[in-house]
Parts: sequence; C-alpha cells; structure tokens
Amino acid sequence: MNTQTRLIVLLGLLLAGFGAAIFMMRGAHSREADRMWGDLKKEQGVLLDSLVELTGESLQNFAGDYSFWDELVEFVRTGDPTWAKENIEVSLATFHAHGAWVLRLDNSQVYGAVRAIEPSLVALPVPRELLAEKLRSTPFAHFYARTAAGLLEFRTAPIQPTADADRVSPALGWFVVARLWSAEQLEPLQRVLASEISLTEVGQPSDLAVEANRILLQRDLLDLRGDVAMVLQVRYRSTPLALLLRHHQSDMVIFASFGAVMLLGIVIGVGQWVIRPLRRLEQSLAANSPAPLTPLLHAPDEFGRLAKLVGNSFAQRRQLELEVDERRRVELALRQSQEELRGVSNLKSRLARDLHDGVIQSIYAAGLGLEGLRTALRNDPALGERRLDAAQSSLNQTIREVRNFIQGLDPEETERTDFGKTVRALVSTMQTLYPADLQLQIDPALHGLTAREEVHALQILRECVSNAHRHGGASQIQIHFQATPTAATLEIADNGCGFDPAAVRNLGGSGLVNLATRAAEIGAQLEILSAPGKGTRISLRFAQRSGPA
Repeated sequence: MNTQTRLIVLLGLLLAGFGAAIFMMRGAHSREADRMWGDLKKEQGVLLDSLVELTGESLQNFAGDYSFWDELVEFVRTGDPTWAKENIEVSLATFHAHGAWVLRLDNSQVYGAVRAIEPSLVALPVPRELLAEKLRSTPFAHFYARTAAGLLEFRTAPIQPTADADRVSPALGWFVVARLWSAEQLEPLQRVLASEISLTEVGQPSDLAVEANRILLQRDLLDLRGDVAMVLQVRYRSTPLALLLRHHQSDMVIFASFGAVMLLGIVIGVGQWVIRPLRRLEQSLAANSPAPLTPLLHAPDEFGRLAKLVGNSFAQRRQLELEVDERRRVELALRQSQEELRGVSNLKSRLARDLHDGVIQSIYAAGLGLEGLRTALRNDPALGERRLDAAQSSLNQTIREVRNFIQGLDPEETERTDFGKTVRALVSTMQTLYPADLQLQIDPALHGLTAREEVHALQILRECVSNAHRHGGASQIQIHFQATPTAATLEIADNGCGFDPAAVRNLGGSGLVNLATRAAEIGAQLEILSAPGKGTRISLRFAQRSGPA
C-alpha cells in the first residue's frame, strides 16, 4: 500500500470516526430525550390518575355520606317523595352529580332523580340483576356505563344506620349515584393537565390531532362486567422538551457542518501539501528523471530537502552506472580470457588423451611387433615379413596422426570409412603385433553410430586390447560388437590376470580415466568388471537411437 493510499485510508478513517461521533451524540441525545420523555409521561400519568380520583371524590363522598344515614334507612321503608326531593334531588348539584337512585334489597327502585341529563334515566340505566351480583361482592362499587345521555360514572354504597360506625351491619338497601362525563366535565381536566382529552370507544381511532413530541395516555373505563366501556385518551405536548429537542438538532447540524468544513480543509491541505509532492517524487523515481522535482527544489519544507536528496541520488546513480559499465566490460574481457584459457586447457587434455590412446599405443604396438623380429626372420621369414609390414603400417598411421595434430586437424573429423572394415583392419593389425589370440565378432546389423562414436569406440578398443596385453598378460581377447534396433554395445573380455578397478583408480593412472572421459563425451555407459585372477570384461553401451541411419 503506497503512501497516497494510506493517506486516503486515514482520511476515510477520520470521516468514519466523525460520523461515528455524530451517531453517538445523536444516540446520546435520543436516549436523554427518551428518558426525559419517559419521566414526563410517568409524571403526567400520575397526575392524570390523581385528577380523575380527585374529581370523582365528590361523587364518592355523596354515595358514602348519604348511605350512612338513619333518615335514608327510614326512606327505604316509607319512600316519601317529599323527603327525597328535599334531601336527595337538591344535593345533586352540590356534589356535582347527575343522578341518584335508591334500591331495596330485592333490587326494586324506591326513588330516582336526574339533573341536566336525559329524563328517561330516572329509571336506573344498568341491568338490575348484574348490579345485584356486583353489589354482593363489592358493596362500594365503582363502574361506568354507556347510556342515552352519554358515559356515566357510577358509585354505590350500602344503606346502613348511623350507629354502625364501622359499617359492618347488613345492608338495608343500596344508594347509587352517577356523574356524566361530558365536555364540561373534561374541560377542567384539560386545563389542569394542559392537554387534549377525549373519550373513544374500544378500537376506534382517536379524534385528537397526532403530532410529534406528544405524550399519549390512555385509561380504560370498565363497566359492570369488567369490560372496557370507553377509553379516556390524553395527549400532552411539552413545549420545553420540544425546544430542547430542537436545540439538540441545531447542535447536531452545527457540529456536522463544522466537521464537514474541517474534513474538507484536511483533504485540501493533505492533497496540496502532501499528496502532490509525493506524486512528483513518485513520477521522478518512476521516470528515472529529476525533471518532475523542479517545482519542489525551492520549497522550504521537508519535501524540498527530499527533492534535493533525490536529485543528488540521480547524479550519484549516473556515476555509479558508468563505473558499473566499466567494470562489466573488464569482467567480460576477463571472462573471455578465462574461456580461451579453458579452451586451451581442454585442447591440451584432449591432445594428451589422443596421444596416449592413439599415437603412444600405435608406437607401443609397433615396438612390440619389432621385438624378436630377427628371430622370426630366421625361423619363419613369412611371419617376420608380416610383422615387419604391420609395424611399418602402424608407424605410417602414427606419422599421419602426428601430422594431423601438427596441422591442427582433429583426428575425429577425418574422412569416414566403413566402420566394420575399419574395426577388422585394426584388429588384424593388432593380431599381427600382439601374440595374444584376438577373436572378433561384429553383428551384421551394426549401424547408426556417429563418426564421433566410431572414433571413440576405436580408441577405446585399442586402449583395452593394449591394456589386456601389457598389464593383464592375456593370451585370449574376445571382441564383440552387438546391435539391437535401438542400441549398440562394444564388449571386450580377456583371460588376463585381472585387477581391482577401485585400486587402479586410486593409483592415478590415466588409462581408465581416458576410457571414462571418452564414454562421457559420446553419452555412452561404460562398465568395467574385473577382479584379481579373473580376467577383465569392459562393456560400452552407446546411447539409445531410433533405428537404422
């Protein structure tokens, strides 16, 4: 990753960090607002419950005080309408009630009175049997009922004598009072709570306006069965909290704007003061030229100093390249001299090997043939003449080879003749010169050897026969040239005294080394099998070939 990419990644990380900070700040503001909103909602709920209880306290007092009265006990018995009108009906307005009913224990109605509501509600507008069941378990009952006049809130109390302070005596009747939940009833609650209040049926959408930053409170108003008669909904909007949220949003906008301006300044500054000089340095190094550094050379900052250092490095590099070229030319000349010296050394080794395997062996064979020539001429003139002719032929061949070496010709490149005839002629000459019995077998299918292989094969053959006679004292030497469609093998076996190949190599002689070298040069496999007193067998397997040449 280059420096420019790293700077871009760094700016990206800064941007991501700034975005994370905004997100965290927004989350903190949101959590704070939710906490404040929850606390406010809880406070408003407590206040609502307190106000509902407070507004219903007069109705509860009305039912509780009047039912605990000897005159009402007497009224249940007499049913005097005048007393009821003077004591119950006129008290409705005092206790902000809209209806009052007196029932006997058999749930029959003794009296009923209503105020500012539907007159037909003089008859208690709730099921008597259901009310009786409710009163048996809950004498001081509190429930709501939907009527023709609207939603009525009911309070009940058992009618008992005044002397029963603990109200433990059996009920002598029932006193039921009610209050209408009208707009006039809800208006004081709206003023105290500073909220919008409405009554809705279960599952019916509220008719209150839905706005943001409003708290919705709901209270289920239950009927005699415990079912929801109506739902009291209160929507409260906190102006201070709404202002606080707007301030939070303004802070977020200001913070985001400041961060954006700061990041923009960083991007421009980094691009102008860091990325552009780095790009010029990169162009200079990529083009291997100090030209792109010109605008930076007079800069007083680190990039100016770096540009001067890079320019100096170009000059030093040029000088170093000149020195490297000069050393390369010297090394090339030295390498050529070493190659020439190696060639001369190889030529010397090759001449020594060819002289050893060819000239020296030929001279040795000629000298061996001349030994005892006088005796042979006296005893067997014909044999002596043959040995003399063979020695003369061998010496003439040696003279030709020496002349070729002097003239710089490679004996391996002489004109190629029939290989089988050449082998037979060589074996015939060695048979004349050496007293051993030489037996030659050449496979008629022998073919495909290259001129180089033929020359090396003849040299190896001559070296092996000479070694068998000189060092092994062999009286019988067998020479086999075998051929297959894809390979050829030269095998030379004698019945001499044999030797230990490992011991002979350690003595530093050149004979076996020359054999191995010649075999390696033509890619053949050389195998030497010998042991003291068991003769010697040398096998030369030529490289695989595709078939007849």
